[in-house]
Parts: sequence; structure tokens; C-alpha cells
Amino acid sequence: MLEDIRDIENVQVYIKHLEEIKARLSYVSGYSKSNKDRFVIEAHALQIRKIIELIAFSLVSIHRAIYKKYRENRGGDYTKDWNGREILNNVLNINPNMFFRSLHKKYIGQQDGSKQIEMREESEYYSLKQLAKLYDRCGGILHVENPWNNSNKINSFHYELPSIVKKLQVTFLDHAILFNHWQDKQSTVLIFSLSDSEDPSCAIAQSNGNFKFDNN
Repeated sequence: MLEDIRDIENVQVYIKHLEEIKARLSYVSGYSKSNKDRFVIEAHALQIRKIIELIAFSLVSIHRAIYKKYRENRGGDYTKDWNGREILNNVLNINPNMFFRSLHKKYIGQQDGSKQIEMREESEYYSLKQLAKLYDRCGGILHVENPWNNSNKINSFHYELPSIVKKLQVTFLDHAILFNHWQDKQSTVLIFSLSDSEDPSCAIAQSNGNFKFDNN
């Protein structure tokens, strides 16, 4: 797993997916509650699902070898996976020592040359488990409603869409993924930046021993 996470080719796949996430976030960011149109609502639900699928596949890219083995051991083929929720849950199963955090800034340089990352409060962004739930919620918007079920899911999604989009933007703008490699007694942090004016980028930090986020 350590080799996959530090493999620059795998990280480049993640960065490429961030470029598409940026484009899709730009599309959904223009949603307005003043114009309620069920076709537009459904189109936005579809784009949000695709955003979540992109981050799911991004996480697979930095776990590719172990993810492939995990799926094969269960009779599956990872190249045919498509369900964002299932992929996220699979990644969390194979690497429970992974921490996904949104940052205020990519990093803050210190006088001694070290770099300090400042994390957002957990309520400000989506965790991977919350993204999996949002994926299913968007799926419900895309299906025709059962005529015998008095559901209000379209209306509720319509009114929440601006806040959902804003939270997604906060989640991916700058984020860090920390891995503890217990058997190797090492740790890795990948810090991704997704700004409006620049291409997505990644910084990699490595350390002997294991560590955690201060507010974890």
C-alpha cells in the first residue's frame, strides 16, 4: 500500500480527476433556488453523483494494488466498478487508517522550514462516509418516484442544493489525506489544492513513525 500511495503516476490520476471535479463543481455552483425546475434539479443531482464517483476513483488510484486484490478476493473485477458509494466503502474497508480532511489553506510555512496545515472543522465539509450517503440521496432524485409514496425529496433537495454545493466546494478546495503505514512504521500525507486560478496540485509529506491530526 505504501508504494501505491507514494507512486507519482497514481497521484497524477488523482490530480486529473480533480480537474474534472473542478469543472463539474463550476457547473453546479450556478444553481439558484429562484428558478425551480425538476429537470435542472435532476441534472444537478447527476453532476453531484459524478463528482462523488470521481473522488471515489481518485482514492482507488492511490490504493490500486490492494484495491484490485480486495475485489478479486470477493469475486469482483475492480475495472468494472462504478457505484460511488460502494467504492468509497470498499476503500474505507481496506484502509481504515486513512484520514480525509479539508483544509483552510494548503499549508502555512514555519520559520524552521516546516509546513503546518490548518484543518477545517468537521462540520464544514463532507467526510467520505457522508459523501457515500449523499451519493445515494442524489440517486433517489434521479429515479421516478413511487406514486404511492408521498415523498418530498425533490423539494427538499431543491432548497438544500446551494448549501450542498458550497459544502462540496469546501470539501475539495484544499484537502489532505493521511495514511499510517503501521507495518512499515511510516506515515504519508498527500495535500491536494484545487484553486480557481491554478491547475490542481499535490504535495507529499513522508515521516518515520505514525502520527495523526491534532483534532482527530
